[in-house]
Amino acid sequence: MLVRPAEQSFNKGMEALARGEAVKALAMFEAAIRLDRKFRAAARPQPRYLSFYGLCLGLESHRWKEAVDLCREAVAAESYNPDLHLNLGRVLVAAGRRKEGWEALQRGAEVDEGHEGLKRALAAMGVRRRPAVPFLDRGHAINKVLGKMEHQDQARRKAPAKTAKAARRAPAQRRAASGRG
Repeated sequence: MLVRPAEQSFNKGMEALARGEAVKALAMFEAAIRLDRKFRAAARPQPRYLSFYGLCLGLESHRWKEAVDLCREAVAAESYNPDLHLNLGRVLVAAGRRKEGWEALQRGAEVDEGHEGLKRALAAMGVRRRPAVPFLDRGHAINKVLGKMEHQDQARRKAPAKTAKAARRAPAQRRAASGRG
């Protein structure tokens, strides 16, 4: 059973979030939770209220543990809701827990393959390449160094190459600038 004042507060929070007013949205989601608890004393608050409150709490207040716990509680209550998985994934990624965030987003995509928000979030994370030395942990120092070297090498290859004419002109310009030319 939905509580009308709580639902109105939640909808105002969603509107504020859509406008980029996360602090106002945070207050509205918190009010929705309080109203829901007040009128439905024995029941847990609506999972979407918890999830969006957790999202705003993490992104605005950086209270990561509490935000993750709220989002996890919401997902546990309504695992079939892809929006809740998206919120959990966003909070985890913002908290620096990329692997867990990616897993949460993947679980959401399994629930609803066509969910645009999940597709965008997964695409934004990109695809990780295999470690340079696969039998070593991804975080091993050797894999880190080799990965950085490979990244630098790829960046060099993508940079525009100097033409032969520009390469010949460069030494002449240096001599002229030094007064030797």
